[in-house]
Amino acid sequence: MNNRPDMADRQIIDLPGHQKQPIIVQILTLSDIQNRVFSPGMPPGGPSMKHREFDHSLFRTAFLSSDELMRVNRFKALKKQMEWICGRFAMKILARDILDPDMPLDEIRIDYREKGAPYLAQFPKIPISLSHSGNYTAAAITSDTGMALGVDIEKIGNMPDDGFMRTAFTTDEIAHMAPDAPTVFTHWTLKEAFLKFLGLGFNESLHHVAVIHNQIYHCGQKQAIHSWSCFPDDQYVLSLVYGKKK
Repeated sequence: MNNRPDMADRQIIDLPGHQKQPIIVQILTLSDIQNRVFSPGMPPGGPSMKHREFDHSLFRTAFLSSDELMRVNRFKALKKQMEWICGRFAMKILARDILDPDMPLDEIRIDYREKGAPYLAQFPKIPISLSHSGNYTAAAITSDTGMALGVDIEKIGNMPDDGFMRTAFTTDEIAHMAPDAPTVFTHWTLKEAFLKFLGLGFNESLHHVAVIHNQIYHCGQKQAIHSWSCFPDDQYVLSLVYGKKK
């Protein structure tokens, strides 16, 4: 395992019986990434700024290919551009450190499967997942090709209203859930992470997934999977769902 000493914001989740192939979760703030990847004095001024043209000269190190720069420049809002750039950086540096320390970052390609799940073009069987919300970007990976995983991070807002609760959660979930925002958003991230674990995203109804007493049910069936949640700070919650590939 080649964890770079300057990338300290990593969580290691050991898999039962697979201590040599744990899941690594990278959690970085957008400001941290900006300071690491952009040339001095270049970081954008904020999410309210409009679209910006990026080129190789604006980065400290080459981690985006020419095709990727063309793609990021097609986004119409700077916020979307920054999320995409930061997600690429977090995933590429994690993949390089875990899989091939000698691979140049700009040669690592991240593509998407039919239903939107990301994968590494050079390592298509390696499980990965990406998420971003507000000031955070999260990436997860394991070298165990028999596993699947999904990660989701969300900013904890105010306690949602009844309409949102009925849309996002089943009646049983609501009945068993403590009525406070951190709990609600933790359940939300677990549902999102599970849908990423399945490789479905929003192609599956939220009511087909239920989180009750820390157990995840899909279409009424209890799932033989694992979950892990943490709070990077008091405003965000991150959840990871993992288990054997279905």
